Amino acid sequence: MKKVTLQINQLLHDHNISLTQLHARTGIRLAALSELANGKRQRIQFEHLEKIVQALDIEDMNEIFSIVEEDKEEDDLK
Repeated sequence: MKKVTLQINQLLHDHNISLTQLHARTGIRLAALSELANGKRQRIQFEHLEKIVQALDIEDMNEIFSIVEEDKEEDDLK
């Protein structure tokens, strides 16, 4: 099964900034950004996406999202 993932940690690495700096640039709660970065949050507000895109000057949504094949064992556990 395929899954869409948000690449917050990769964005932080690519733009050489910390989660705290992204929080300062976007105004998004640090806890919310941390949950997104660690895959603990399943939903993201469109407004948050817009703020991240603006703060990091992202031109292509492929920088933010990726599609991955979920592990078969994970599928069986669900």
